[in-house]
Amino acid sequence: MARSGDYNERYARFSKRIEKGLIVLVMGLILVMLTGELIYQFEPVRKFLIETERLEGVSAMP
Repeated sequence: MARSGDYNERYARFSKRIEKGLIVLVMGLILVMLTGELIYQFEPVRKFLIETERLEGVSAMP
């Protein structure tokens, strides 16, 4: 019976470590997304990064 308890304890430690890593990953991705959205608020950056912003008002037909 001690073997089963040992396995469960190791599994619980492992899953807590994985869960913590996933939480950090999700928080990091949220931070990157919010930073990107904040950067897009500045006109010069938006014109440089977004192609449709540069082509707005330009006719496709000559």
